[in-house]
Amino acid sequence: MINFISRYLLLFCTTIGGLLFSAGAFAQHTLIIKVNAFRQADKMFLAGSLNNWNPADSRYALRRINYFRWEIVLTGLAPGEYAFKLTKGSNETIETTGEGDDIINRIIRLRGDTTVLFSVGGWKDELKNPERFSDSARLASSISNGYKYLNINTDSSYKYALQTFERTANVSILMKAYAVNLQGEVLVKLGNTDKALELFQEGLKMRLDFRTHNDSGSVAYLYNQIGNVYWLMKDTLNAVQNYRRAMRWTQPYVYYHPFHETICNRLCNMGRACLGRKQLDSAKWYAMKASEVGDKVSAITDLFRGDISQAEHNLSAALLHYHDAFRLGIHHDDNYNVALQSYQRITALFEEMNQIDSALIYARRAFKLSNTLRNYEAISASGTTLARLFEDRGQFDSALFYQKQVIESGSRQVNQERERRALDTYFNEKIKEQETAARKRQQSSRFITYGLVLVFAIVVLFGVRHRIRLKSGYDKRMKEIEMRALRAQMNPHFIFNCLGSINRYIVKSDTRTASNYLTKFAKLIRMILDNSTSDHISLEAEMQTLQLYLEMESLRFDGGFEFEIETDENLQDTVQLPSMLIQPYVENAIWHGLLHKEEKGKLWLRFRKVNGHILQAEIEDNGIGRRNAAALKSKSSVTHKSYGMQISSERIQIINNLYKLNNSVTVIDLLDGLGGAAGTKIIINIPIS
Repeated sequence: MINFISRYLLLFCTTIGGLLFSAGAFAQHTLIIKVNAFRQADKMFLAGSLNNWNPADSRYALRRINYFRWEIVLTGLAPGEYAFKLTKGSNETIETTGEGDDIINRIIRLRGDTTVLFSVGGWKDELKNPERFSDSARLASSISNGYKYLNINTDSSYKYALQTFERTANVSILMKAYAVNLQGEVLVKLGNTDKALELFQEGLKMRLDFRTHNDSGSVAYLYNQIGNVYWLMKDTLNAVQNYRRAMRWTQPYVYYHPFHETICNRLCNMGRACLGRKQLDSAKWYAMKASEVGDKVSAITDLFRGDISQAEHNLSAALLHYHDAFRLGIHHDDNYNVALQSYQRITALFEEMNQIDSALIYARRAFKLSNTLRNYEAISASGTTLARLFEDRGQFDSALFYQKQVIESGSRQVNQERERRALDTYFNEKIKEQETAARKRQQSSRFITYGLVLVFAIVVLFGVRHRIRLKSGYDKRMKEIEMRALRAQMNPHFIFNCLGSINRYIVKSDTRTASNYLTKFAKLIRMILDNSTSDHISLEAEMQTLQLYLEMESLRFDGGFEFEIETDENLQDTVQLPSMLIQPYVENAIWHGLLHKEEKGKLWLRFRKVNGHILQAEIEDNGIGRRNAAALKSKSSVTHKSYGMQISSERIQIINNLYKLNNSVTVIDLLDGLGGAAGTKIIINIPIS
């Protein structure tokens, strides 16, 4: 009886297993293929293993959704692997890369209902004779590639954006508008919001002046970009006004198609503006509208809903929304920046609830993701949080590790900021060249109407004037470039000394002092970056930088010297002086004067106005004097070479030559009653208006 039951159960299980296997093998799935094709075609077909690579199969024709997007929905497909490419109707019109290279077959492994999205770089029939490309075709290629790499490889995007400056001479207004849009996007990435705003507004004017019946999407896009720029500039009022204009220009179908994430971003930003004004009901209304857009799922929306719950002090609900945000950001929207923000917010919430173990988990996730994104500011923030949490737990080895990571990320952030500013300067020069070229073309077209003789005369006069201006301005520009280079040398030298100081505390395992020093260092770095954008800064800004620097040096030398900063009452805040000019002399007084003094030394820094138009800066120390310092330096095998003093002297000389000024530096050796060395005084005279 038992054997009979066993055989019956085995037969039943085998039958059920067979049925389940058959159901899986013959399951039918839906495949949706979405294509971004900036280089448009009248028709587009799918050719592949689905239809024996038929290049013009009408059953596999894609449907145009909007100006950029095409789509095809395939149903009833069995699980398996499918290969395909796109054509315009023949094997001679197959898709290629943007550079004209053949692409490998696109492969999809279908295991369930699937949606894929990709872009077409080019078409083979367009790329047979690239040397015969029209200006419009070349410009379209640069724009297409620029947008393709904008969020993937920014360096490549910059390269293609620069190409657009050379290819807008003989193209339509529409193509110029696309080029201006890309240039604005790149400038936003570079942080030049003022110029980006100017370009977006220029592109908007082009669109509004020459718009067609189907151009509302581009107008909405530009209003949205202008709103984003104002948002970055913290001008909430103008940002919300432009978001509302974008909403008015947005066609209804966009809310339910590929641009739903853009719509969610607009609504959430408008809601955040209400949240900032404590208008919770309005903020909730915008969050509700954002959740209704598209496929009803958005990481940006969940992040905003979490912010609303936190504002209502509903921490448990905020945690749920933040968890949804990072889950969607990583697995659905590919929005890793939203996921990073979610990790950071969750860490802060767990800290507030005193759940340190959970806070550590999400702080580590934030640290890992910020390293993946190469977001050095986020690395510093999450690393500082981890160092603090581990220090509070008494795990000093872990705290020290993350403090080192923060220091490294700070140095990388400085280098990244320097590269970004250099690229920004170069990009701005290209824009100016483009604007100058456009003005010249307009002038030339007007001159033709006056007749050949008048044109010839004006061209000759313009050429002579340009030659004179070029010759007279050459020396001045070269000196300006040289002065920028000298100032750029000083900042790395100054930062290197600070990093060395922090490293000493880390080696000594004095984590608390290292953390305090690191906080001052971060503030000082921000002040240096802010001041380095201008040739001259206010006296108040210079004094703040020197005050912070002296505090750091005094801390590093364990209070081995005191300092005092004095300022005349008749000095106004509007007084301007070259940035970072005085710091090297202060540094020299500490390193070569006060450092070798056996007892505690003192440094005086005085600013006064003399003769009505001279700013006089005095740096006085009661150290060992220049002669004794030179003797010690000659005996020592390890010396501190003062690059800053040499650079400052060269800067003063260039400033005098460039602006016809009479800045001067006087060094006085101080003596005591017996004629011995009693310190050094340096007097710097700077003309002011």
